[in-house]
Order: sequence, then C-alpha cells, then structure tokens
Amino acid sequence: MPLSDYTTPQTVLAAPYQVATSSETITADGYGRYPAGMPASIAKIQARRAAVVDAQRNLLESIKGVAIDSETTVENFMLKNDVIHSKVSGIIKGAQVISEEALPDGYKVTVAIPVYGVDSVSDVAITAVVGDKAPVPVPQPSPNYKPSVAISGGYSGLVINAKGKELVRTFCPAIYDTTGRAIYGVYNVDKKYAIDYGVVGYAKGPEGWGKVKAGTSRAGTNPLVINAVSVRERTVNKCDVVISVEDADRILAENARSHFLDKYAVMFEI
Repeated sequence: MPLSDYTTPQTVLAAPYQVATSSETITADGYGRYPAGMPASIAKIQARRAAVVDAQRNLLESIKGVAIDSETTVENFMLKNDVIHSKVSGIIKGAQVISEEALPDGYKVTVAIPVYGVDSVSDVAITAVVGDKAPVPVPQPSPNYKPSVAISGGYSGLVINAKGKELVRTFCPAIYDTTGRAIYGVYNVDKKYAIDYGVVGYAKGPEGWGKVKAGTSRAGTNPLVINAVSVRERTVNKCDVVISVEDADRILAENARSHFLDKYAVMFEI
C-alpha cells in the first residue's frame, strides 16, 4: 500500500542544510461503546479506553501494508524479526490522541504516530534495512562516458519526473539505470537524515510540482530534471525509478562537481 494513502501532506524541505522538521503522521480512528448499567462518568472512561485500544488496532492494520522498499512491507519485517515487531508495537502503544469526542452511544478517538523522526515508522523501517552501516558514496560515471551536453556543475539538486508511472511512495526508494546499475538509494544516505526526512522527497499533484518549480523543495532552486524511463517491475512494490544509462552518467558527472546527491537533495515527482 502506498504510504501516501495514510499520511498528511509532507512538510516541504529545503536543502539538507536548511531542513525543517516534518510533521507528517499516520492516523486512525477508534470507537468504544458506553457499557450498560454503570454511572455515566465510569461508562465514559471505559468507552474512551476501548476507543483508544480500537484506534491502536486500526493503526497497526494500516501500517502493516506500508512499503519499506520494493520487496518488503512493514508486516513482512514484523513477521521475520521479533525486534522489529516489538518496536512497531511500542510505537503503536505510544500513539498520541489528537482528537476525541463523546458521542450519544459511545466515544470516538483519533490517534497518530509520526512518519519521520525518532520512534517513528521511518525509524523502524530505515533501521531494519540499513542497521548500523555507514553510508557509502554514490558511484562515479562510467569510465567511457562522453557527455552529450556540457557538464555545468551548477545544479542544486535532482528531480526525477515519474508522473503517471504509478510509482509507490516508500521509505527506501532507489534510482537505477536500465542496465540495473544502482545510482542512488538508502545506502547512500546518512541514517539519521533518512529517518528524520526521508531518502528522497516526494512531490505529488499540482501543488507539489509547483513547489519544485518554485525552488522551495529540497532539490533547491536549480535542480537537474530527469525523466524516468519506467519503475522497477517484478517487485512487490513499484518503489524504484529507472532512468537511461546516459541520464545516469550525467547525474553522476554533475554530482561529482555539485555534490547534490551527497546532500540528499533529491525529489521524485509522482
């Protein structure tokens, strides 16, 4: 399931050295009925408690299908790893009640957990994938690469246009070329940064695309814009973009001068 199905719009991030905290959350509602034969005050307390438990259960069901990478969901990791299961359970139990309401026949609450930051879904997902590994540098261009356009060295970031390709938003997206060469992904990003702000930023719809065009996204005011050829197929989740070999080498050559990948200044337009 796409992460965007469950989240509020992401706070727009500037370049990595000017980031703002993301306020994105995953929410769920819960309901509890008033028990019969009890004083109103006690019935309300018990109904609220039941509503919180129901909301936590619904929240867990929501995040189980969230994509971690192209092969895995949160539920897959929970089934394989008791530590991940325990961490997810802890996050669910710590969900914040963001609204509540007494109804004629019961009580309703809405709970939320953070998508990014410490003790967030991202924290669980990124830690499960990369562990304690330090980030690795992005590759260099192919040795025989001969640019068809002049290398400017003046780009502030990278924008991959994947509009209309049914790309699924995830915690660990990657960029590949058509030969399968990995260009950029979670293993190239500082773990703390990935947990706090994501491996890439996502721009969806006219509002999101407009912010990229205006230069207010994390890709900055002068991004290199590359069109995706396709998204990765034969996977559980179509989370990774595929670009041409020529475009991949151009990105790496430009990065060697401008270092925008080293600043994680990458946006996907979806």
